Amino acid sequence: MPDASSRWNANEPDRTGFDPLAVSLPSRREVAWRWLAMQPLVPPAVGLVAGIWLDSVWPIPWVIGLLLFVLSGLLLIPARQRGWLGHPATMLAALAVGTCLHDLSFRRWPDNHIVRYSTDEPILARIEGTVLDTPRIQASRSGKINWIPQSPSTRFLMEADRIMDDDGGLSVSGWVSVVVREPVLALAAGDRVRLLGWLSRLEPPSNPGGRDWSLIGRRQGILLRLSCPREGNVEVLEGHVAGRRFLNRLRLNMRGRMLEHTYPGDVPGGQLLSALVLGQRSAVDEKLNEAFIRTGTVHYLSVSGAHVGMLMSALWLGGMLLGRSRRECAAAAMIIVTLYALLAEPRPSILRAALMANLFCISILLRRPTRSLNWLAAAAIILLVARPTQLFEPGFQLSFFTLIGLIFVSPRLYDAGGEFILRVLGRDDPLLRPAMQKRINPNPLRDFLWRLTRWLGQWLSIGLAAWLVSMPICVYHFQQFSVWGWLNTILIAPLVWLVLILGLLKTVLAGILLFVADWLGMPLRWLTDILIEAVYTLSDLPASRVTTPLLPWWLVLCGLGVIGLWLIAPWLRWRKRWPGLATVVLILLVGWQLAPPRRGQELRLHVLSVGNGLCCLMTLPDGKNILYDIGSMPPYDLERWTLGPLLARERIYRIDAVLLSHANLDHYSALPDLLERRRVGRIVSPPHFVSHGRKSRSTATVMREAADKGLVWETLVRPAHYLDAGTVTMEILWPPPEEELEIPESNDTSLVVRINYAGRSILLSGDIEQLAQGRLLAEADLKADVLVLPHHGGMRSNTRQFIESVNPRYCLRSSGRRDRDTDSGLLELMADRRYFNTADDGALEVRITPTDISAQPFSSRKVSADSYEGY
Repeated sequence: MPDASSRWNANEPDRTGFDPLAVSLPSRREVAWRWLAMQPLVPPAVGLVAGIWLDSVWPIPWVIGLLLFVLSGLLLIPARQRGWLGHPATMLAALAVGTCLHDLSFRRWPDNHIVRYSTDEPILARIEGTVLDTPRIQASRSGKINWIPQSPSTRFLMEADRIMDDDGGLSVSGWVSVVVREPVLALAAGDRVRLLGWLSRLEPPSNPGGRDWSLIGRRQGILLRLSCPREGNVEVLEGHVAGRRFLNRLRLNMRGRMLEHTYPGDVPGGQLLSALVLGQRSAVDEKLNEAFIRTGTVHYLSVSGAHVGMLMSALWLGGMLLGRSRRECAAAAMIIVTLYALLAEPRPSILRAALMANLFCISILLRRPTRSLNWLAAAAIILLVARPTQLFEPGFQLSFFTLIGLIFVSPRLYDAGGEFILRVLGRDDPLLRPAMQKRINPNPLRDFLWRLTRWLGQWLSIGLAAWLVSMPICVYHFQQFSVWGWLNTILIAPLVWLVLILGLLKTVLAGILLFVADWLGMPLRWLTDILIEAVYTLSDLPASRVTTPLLPWWLVLCGLGVIGLWLIAPWLRWRKRWPGLATVVLILLVGWQLAPPRRGQELRLHVLSVGNGLCCLMTLPDGKNILYDIGSMPPYDLERWTLGPLLARERIYRIDAVLLSHANLDHYSALPDLLERRRVGRIVSPPHFVSHGRKSRSTATVMREAADKGLVWETLVRPAHYLDAGTVTMEILWPPPEEELEIPESNDTSLVVRINYAGRSILLSGDIEQLAQGRLLAEADLKADVLVLPHHGGMRSNTRQFIESVNPRYCLRSSGRRDRDTDSGLLELMADRRYFNTADDGALEVRITPTDISAQPFSSRKVSADSYEGY
């Protein structure tokens, strides 16, 4: 045994010449440069993304892009001695390329583009072109309740090549989004068609917070839409594009094989199979689609990376069982995934997934190290060079960030969760860990339980990682997320895997072994039915879907940056306090953004643009939010597309009261959707609404929806004050009690409300017509500074006297009819007043402060021809 003098002394070098303290770890910069050397495509991918984004925010002149490109070349000169300069040089070059690519794809259009033959107003046009995608026949979706069955419409994308004029026609180019208001059955992708319809430019949103379809379409290369009222406006010409027509017939044939002996007719199960296996999402029933949204599993309805991953896992499993090598499995996967991408409904998501899968397989075939981030960067470069503007699409962002989460975040969550569980169980001692116990004291049962626990932990970490990374992006784009999305994704994943693989297997075998395919029909139907029931059950979980305010883009980037900081902290040997501090700052920023804003001493009224209908949102100085009517005609999902975005922008979480003026559908059609998705305090209506519910099925339905939610339903008649909150009062001026006056017309039972604040007032008059207007003229003081015109601006014999009696400073009209189509004499009455029409001006906003009152329209900038000038 050595004595003390022979022991190793930390202050003296080892006699063998090895000094442990002389071994120095590489610096953080060296670690970063070594990592970049192994991932050479990451800097150009980051530069390309930065260039595209910068040019979208601040249009960069091509001269600046050229100078940046030259500067990147100059950086390469000293990079010969200082190799690390090569990475910023390639990043700068890619940034310059990104700015130019975005400018070319977003602002430059050829001289013969069809948009140059359009104006700000719809024009009647006859256009020839080629159908680019499979026409989709679907009914208009009107929300939770389908109030009025509408004829299905046919939608498709057309590449225009000729616009007809008096001289026979002009050669044009460009894509046009086409909608035919009737089903068109004899139409397929690749067909040559001649269409007659109303050609118009895609318009910016008409309501605050609404989707900017003009911007979305422009980023996809679509600037125009053509609306054809009848099937007869579509003429199929001789000649077609053979490749597209062949693929379309093949897809229809595949769908028929899959559904034969599985589902009869167009039922939800068959629709789900078409979407899940072949990517035909437009076929999915609205109720089922909503259930998938609520559970946070809607990504399964669009063929994407999840489907390609499941398909590759099945192929890999089959290859392993057959004893094939990794390279053989990779080659087979490339062929089958590419065929699947061609035969599925062409969507950007499936093309992205197929490209990533093929790059991964190529790295295996070439025996190259499978550096995940490098091939993700390669996929991003290829896709963005092909179409730079897809950088801004939710699908593109979710595809890449979800994969990054699965590859990098999931293992960290698994390790952290395992350490936490071992610490809780008191098994964090090295000798008590499962790996050591397996060697010291082998036990088959304990070994099985450890394997099961590890398998469950891996699945949970995968679900949590995908949910954690995708949640900020979903909140930014959709203002909602599913609390249980991470768990629901895991729970139904085995069912989705079985349905997908069995559906594809049945489709293939139906053309080879017909009897085998018939046998597969019944189990495929059982599995699909079980999947549907599982989704409906999970959608009923509490807090399945949480709506959120609109978050700024910089906060989303901060959230993703904090996740990245936790990933690189151990790698760069940073202490945990720095990512922890960043997390605390992020939580404070999120709390600040989510907190309801302080309204101050201001009352605001939003009159939303809903076509023929009415929806007014009042925000009071004390923070209360009140709706006056919520409906449109024809009905559509007004809460999702119009009111919801405004609530998200204003950070409104609760509607304290909904005032329903009267029992006409265009004033309450969206109430069931509001009750389904938002917290509502109470509902107020005149008693005539309740009486009408005994005779009308639609009115009874909406009252039943409110009762199912346990809401208080109040009735009010004049004279009454619904609200007396100090400085704000709401007077009920009409209708009188039912026993006092019998009112034959429903419109004349409208709840007429005057809101008073700071010496100013707003009069909401519903749809009152001649009877109610005449009685109010005789019996009430109608003075108000703002008048929301009765019955969408409709004129009656005493409307002139009614408006003069109110004597408003501002007249607001909620209507689907534009002023150019109004010939009732209303515009002459508006000559001396400030007048706005939602059909022309978009949503209207009234602000009342203790010192002033103002009304202004939502500024929807018109698209001008100058925006499309080319070279």
